Amino acid sequence: MAFILKVCSSTWDKDSRDRRELSVYRDLGNEVAVLAKGEAGDKGREEMVDGFKVYRYTTRPMGEGAPNFINRFAALFTWASFIKKLSPDVISGHDLMPCLLIARMACIFNSKKPKLIYDSHEFELGRNVSRGKLASSVIKSLEKSLMKKCAFSIMVNDTIADEVQKIHKLKERPVVVRSTPEKWNIDEDQCKKTREEILAGYEERLDDPFIVMYHGALTTERGIETVIRLTSVNRNVYAYILGFGEKDYTDILHKMAEELNVTSRVAFHDAVNHEELWKYVGAADMSLMMIGSAAKSYYYALPNKFFESIHSYTPIVASDFPEMKRIIDKYDIGLTCRPDDLNAVNECVERMRTDKEFYNKCKANMAEARNDLCWENERKILERAYGKYIEQEMI
Repeated sequence: MAFILKVCSSTWDKDSRDRRELSVYRDLGNEVAVLAKGEAGDKGREEMVDGFKVYRYTTRPMGEGAPNFINRFAALFTWASFIKKLSPDVISGHDLMPCLLIARMACIFNSKKPKLIYDSHEFELGRNVSRGKLASSVIKSLEKSLMKKCAFSIMVNDTIADEVQKIHKLKERPVVVRSTPEKWNIDEDQCKKTREEILAGYEERLDDPFIVMYHGALTTERGIETVIRLTSVNRNVYAYILGFGEKDYTDILHKMAEELNVTSRVAFHDAVNHEELWKYVGAADMSLMMIGSAAKSYYYALPNKFFESIHSYTPIVASDFPEMKRIIDKYDIGLTCRPDDLNAVNECVERMRTDKEFYNKCKANMAEARNDLCWENERKILERAYGKYIEQEMI
């Protein structure tokens, strides 16, 4: 039995992908734990989160009065030092910065030499962050160097894995484990009940209501504005926006709905527990995923909500980006178009709304898609990678 530690710089309260990864290692007979962000003064405080042991450590070891960059730099060393004390056999880094870097630092001058896993949640070199040429070059070199120190690396889709292999000239392609949910058991009666509750909340009544949903984090470049604008050009649809976002941004969304005079057909709902999500996604007529192309990580995206819509039997209209388009076309479960072309978006939505034969075919095809694109299949890929790169080396 090995002790596997996940390093995550967030508070680790909504990281469903990490939970699924750790569940695989635990089911293989290993001890698993998480090192995550804590409150001021936390230096390894233990608690249980969804059945996983979590060690909380402050990200401000120099105190609240110290500048952010000083605290961030110091945290690299305090976290790495704490990891050494825990003495894990394997460390999985949630993304490159700072988690995999911390994991690697914990291996230096460590006689045990724990094995490393790089769990990249998006295309690191194409993140939507402000990086100059020097910073981009440093990140590129760091990723290449650290990946060579890892037993194996995990990417979330084929496009990213191929791109990373090409950029770093890797002999072996990173392991692809997509962020699919476990097969959801959908109660159609409950979805209908939720749908009635949603419809009751709109001020304007439509004779043949058609609910267009966005669910996920409320932040820019996710196409939420497009969902709202759609209702201004299509008087036959409702928009339903479910998720959590910063108040400044959600205020902008509410103001946009007011200025477009569509508040009677636009509804907002707070984020719900993942276990309850299917009730809402399954209550919608279609999911609209007009992710923007501000960064390559968005262009290569294959987000959780994409698979969650599939598992809820909810047809999809998405940006015509490579990964989403490939799956939509393969299974014939929706349509794709340019995210910046509102007329094209509306044409797709109108076809979904009015072409009942096509819509019903998309919905029926979800059955095959969800059987293929589920965690029950993805976990087998992770099990094989762990057995090949970790277990055999530790025997």
